[in-house]
Amino acid sequence: MKDKQKGYLVLIGGAEDRKGEKVVLKRTVNINNAQNIAVIPSATNYPKECGEDYYYAFRDLGVSTVNILDIRQKDEADRADYLEMVAQADLIFFTGGDQVKLVRTLNQTRIIELIRNRFHAGVTIAGTSAGAAAASNPLIYDGDTQGLIKGAVNDGEGFGFIKNITIDTHFVARGRIGRLTQFLISQNVNKGIGIGENTAIIIAPDNTFEIVGTGIVSVVDITDVNYTNFEHIEENERLSVNGIKAGFLQNGCFFDINKWEVICQDKNNNPCACVEKHQDIY
Repeated sequence: MKDKQKGYLVLIGGAEDRKGEKVVLKRTVNINNAQNIAVIPSATNYPKECGEDYYYAFRDLGVSTVNILDIRQKDEADRADYLEMVAQADLIFFTGGDQVKLVRTLNQTRIIELIRNRFHAGVTIAGTSAGAAAASNPLIYDGDTQGLIKGAVNDGEGFGFIKNITIDTHFVARGRIGRLTQFLISQNVNKGIGIGENTAIIIAPDNTFEIVGTGIVSVVDITDVNYTNFEHIEENERLSVNGIKAGFLQNGCFFDINKWEVICQDKNNNPCACVEKHQDIY
């Protein structure tokens, strides 16, 4: 069901172009012609350098006001000037880094509650890499190369901007299909979205999204899994699973999250640019 007040949610798979044409960032800004952006680099260990990078990227795109909220500790989050920056922003952007660090720093603060309220009042929320992974609840971390080893994948509390869907990033470049699979099998979550680098999904208030960028978006559904040994193996043993449904989607595709299917036309009722491919894996 469409939430008429909710803003757009832009989830980026990481490593987006910030020096060239900036296609993903440009589309993010253009959603509501953002002229006041709050950048939150709390996920990274290099917040000053990371914040400056995005400052210049967004200024190059014509944004007049770019504020960097250099929040490194939870007790810094609710400073009056930071709250005012969020209150005035029309785009709130979370950078990459460590999603667990990001959530631990901001959850149970006034600023994250204000961000949630602003999102549900129509403000665009965007995140890249860790900033995108933190949008779901629970969030996923660890297990890149050990995704099919039981116990290698961990989860934690996320921000919950998107419900009942788990988001993973750098999905193809870091070979994360295994870790997302284990995560879904072990949680009360049936569906996940893996976003490639320099690629974004732009989720509209009606829970449809468009894919923008040069990489692949993978949509994974374990609803019809007919076999898994997850409950019968010990920690550090290998996972087997069969019956996963996966789709691989490209720039220009539109996807309906509620129906879990490609919308084969664009907003102008033209055929969309991609063909969905489903297959059983493992």
